[in-house]
Amino acid sequence: MIVLLLAGLLVACQQEPQPPQNGYGATERAFVELAIATDEQALKLLELTGEAELKENRHTELAELKKLLDAPYVNNHAGHDMPGMPTDAEIQLASTSPDALKQFVHAHLTESLEVVRSARTAITHPPTAEVVELMERHRTAELAAG
Repeated sequence: MIVLLLAGLLVACQQEPQPPQNGYGATERAFVELAIATDEQALKLLELTGEAELKENRHTELAELKKLLDAPYVNNHAGHDMPGMPTDAEIQLASTSPDALKQFVHAHLTESLEVVRSARTAITHPPTAEVVELMERHRTAELAAG
């Protein structure tokens, strides 16, 4: 009997992990972590614009994204050069050049919108999908506002 039980446990341990019951899986977690890192970095850039709505939108997104976390947040993207995420060098240049600031804000908006639209097709967890929709509405309106 014990041999059968141990054999069953070993077989179970070797099987593929089952998707989470609530639908919040690896894809959602990866998106949430990336979006938090991007928004936190973008806030440094957007602080230079003086445009309150841009900053308020990122703060709203961050609050909603952090509610989705199922474990403590660790920024695995610090220092990365990723679509939609302003780099420290870009933020530094933007702080001294209005033209660079405008260019980098536009790049953040357009590139992060592409990321969000891609996520929309992959996210199956309804609360995460709602945040994705919020982010898409924000980026679309921000780009339309110029």
